Amino acid sequence: MRKGFATLFRDLAVVVVALAALVGFTGRSDWPLLVVAVAAALSALGFVVLRHHEPQEQKPAAPALVPESALPQPVSLREPTRALLDALPDPVLVLDSQRRIAIANLAARDLLGADIEATSLLAVLRQPALLTALDALARGETPEPLEMPDIAGHSLIAEMQPIDPSGAEIGRTLIVFHDVSNLRRAESLRSDFVANVSHELKTPLATLIGFLETLKGPARNDEQARSRFLDIMLTEAQRMSRIVADLLSLSRIELNEYQPPEGEADLKRLLASVVDGLTLKAEARGIVIRTPDPSRLPRVPGDADELTQVVQNLVDNALKYCRDQAVVTVSAEIITDPALLRLHLPHPKGVKAAVALSVNDQGPGIAREHIPRLTERFYRVDTARSRDLGGTGLGLAIVKHIVNRHRGKLEIQSVLGQGSTFTIYLPMDSAPAKAA
Repeated sequence: MRKGFATLFRDLAVVVVALAALVGFTGRSDWPLLVVAVAAALSALGFVVLRHHEPQEQKPAAPALVPESALPQPVSLREPTRALLDALPDPVLVLDSQRRIAIANLAARDLLGADIEATSLLAVLRQPALLTALDALARGETPEPLEMPDIAGHSLIAEMQPIDPSGAEIGRTLIVFHDVSNLRRAESLRSDFVANVSHELKTPLATLIGFLETLKGPARNDEQARSRFLDIMLTEAQRMSRIVADLLSLSRIELNEYQPPEGEADLKRLLASVVDGLTLKAEARGIVIRTPDPSRLPRVPGDADELTQVVQNLVDNALKYCRDQAVVTVSAEIITDPALLRLHLPHPKGVKAAVALSVNDQGPGIAREHIPRLTERFYRVDTARSRDLGGTGLGLAIVKHIVNRHRGKLEIQSVLGQGSTFTIYLPMDSAPAKAA
């Protein structure tokens, strides 16, 4: 910088000295020459100044400030992982290194609680076997799937897998629970069903075998005993035949339960046919069967044969358990109130009307605790009495499945000492003009 100023002053001095010498040698008459000399000197001064002018170095512009929110952020895998796990139907837990629940998907939160995250697994699931399996997993072993039979009313099978260490930001251990409640329930029902069928068939078979052995031996020539034994054997054989027929009927109905029935059934004709067939049985005990006004019995969509079986079973049961010289009342009502339709139909959407067909008996009634189980196969309130009356224990199970197939509902009400009322609700295609 100093060297540049020195050179500038030197050049300026040379120009000034030259100008002064020129002025000293010129006279007044040489003023045009003097003007030209001054102009040349000024030009020289300008040239000298420009030659020694150093352009300033341009400093690089400061980088613009970028807001912190716009800078690339570290990618978190937890939220995408949570969204993925929430889409799974099975409960899933992700544990951290301290066995706290880092992530619980939607199914797990619904099952175990909404606020289980950041909670120790031991506080949520008090299952020592689960902790033992996690210890084995930590040692590098592969534990077998663990069944936990009673978790919030469900039977679960837990499968555990370690998570790759590079995914430590997500968690260390993955636990997937498979709900096998329906499978275990089906296995229990199947086992009970086989046991009940075996028991129901074993009794009449034992009776038949016993009487046959007696007839072949001591009673071979006893005419009176042979006649009595044959009557009993016929009764037991007929009972086995009814059980087999009901089992086949129930199997067929269950097979088609989720297929809507086709056709149309006339309840007026159907009920008249059932009552005609049971009149002699009712008169033998002095029982009166009261039926509704036929005009109140509409036509409903459904299988006429299956609905006949429903009404047959309900009226026959009423006659069996009704006391002598009593009344069995069959009544019908058309329902068009949307609130009542929602209350009494399992699928009320789009249904404009329904018919409620009730069968009331004047029997001993049923205790409250037995009512929810009446439609189970082979369930009886009084086993000995039911068998004496010829019941198979399958009638109400058949009724329930047929009504379910027709998108209807079976309701049971009973008062001890006064009797019971069985009501079936069947949807109709349209509301009758009279009811509307």
